[in-house]
Amino acid sequence: MKRQTVMIVDDTPANIEILSESLGDEYELFFATSGFDALELIRADKPDLILLDIMMPGMDGFELCRILKGEPSTRDIPIIFVTAMIEEEQEIKGLELGAIDYLTKPISPHIVRARVKNHLELKRYRDLLETLASAADRAKKEFLRSVSHELRTPLTPIIGMTDLVLTQEEDDNKRKYLGMVQKSATRLLGIVEDLIETSRLEGEGGAPENAPFHLKSFLDMVVMEARAMADAKGLTFNVHLDAALPEVVVTDQAMLHKVLTMLLGNAVKFTPAGAVGLEVCRQEIAGEQMLQFSISDTGVGIDEADLERIFSDFTQSDGSITRSYPGLGLGLTLARRMTELMDGSIWAENAPNGGSVFQLQIPLVLPDEIAPVSGC
Repeated sequence: MKRQTVMIVDDTPANIEILSESLGDEYELFFATSGFDALELIRADKPDLILLDIMMPGMDGFELCRILKGEPSTRDIPIIFVTAMIEEEQEIKGLELGAIDYLTKPISPHIVRARVKNHLELKRYRDLLETLASAADRAKKEFLRSVSHELRTPLTPIIGMTDLVLTQEEDDNKRKYLGMVQKSATRLLGIVEDLIETSRLEGEGGAPENAPFHLKSFLDMVVMEARAMADAKGLTFNVHLDAALPEVVVTDQAMLHKVLTMLLGNAVKFTPAGAVGLEVCRQEIAGEQMLQFSISDTGVGIDEADLERIFSDFTQSDGSITRSYPGLGLGLTLARRMTELMDGSIWAENAPNGGSVFQLQIPLVLPDEIAPVSGC
């Protein structure tokens, strides 16, 4: 097994010598006598653990720790401070910066060996768990991708043949049963399509295809589809469009349509009676122009503890097997990922008088703001 690596950063050669002798030949050791040299070496070849002196000229240990913990490639390296200072404020500062432990001078070889060994063992287990989790995640995605495509292959002809028979069947009972088959198969196909889309976004990334389109016509289509769902359930559908909305916007129209359809479909699904609403307005947030979509309902609402969790894979607010509302819980996951691809944000809130409100924000980009593509 490859020896684990430890970097010792100290501007005093005598301290480096003591630490080196304390660790013996069990680890591969690297040395640096300044924060600047250490930073360069660590970025080039990341050690498994760092023993870091605090008091050094130029860049002290606290500053080096702050930089390392701020960079994604080095933030997970365990850092143990080596210092003669034992003031509580200094200890708290180091731990808040991300250090995992302290060694105090004068250095005890036995304590050095024990603490380095324990922390490296913990790191080894953590790295192993991360590797196993990553492998399990890849296996899950591959399984979903494979199974989803295998399920879609027979479902499409089932729905098609059911449609064909329904156009020719005159017996009312048979048409009723065929309609139930068609409805169930269509619902199952929708679940399969969500699984396929989830796998696609996780694998390929699904870069948005931004293009200009007429916002009012787009919203008219969204409203028409949502109103039909609401009418079928006997719900009131309220719409408010900001008069300041631009005529033409630039984003991925298909992606935005899918997100809004999911949110409005959920609003109708989880509202037994009452109303569903869509409000679209233009907002300025931190100096940036945004399009904000608010989808409200008077439905069952969401537990406060679930407001964030519902955007995770395979999650519903009611996760019990006897829940009243079926589904895999992938809709909001897809909505979040697509929103992030459009550089936007999405979140849920509980309405003051019951029900819930889903907020969707995406950057408001106008056609004249698109940078021209240079030719050759």
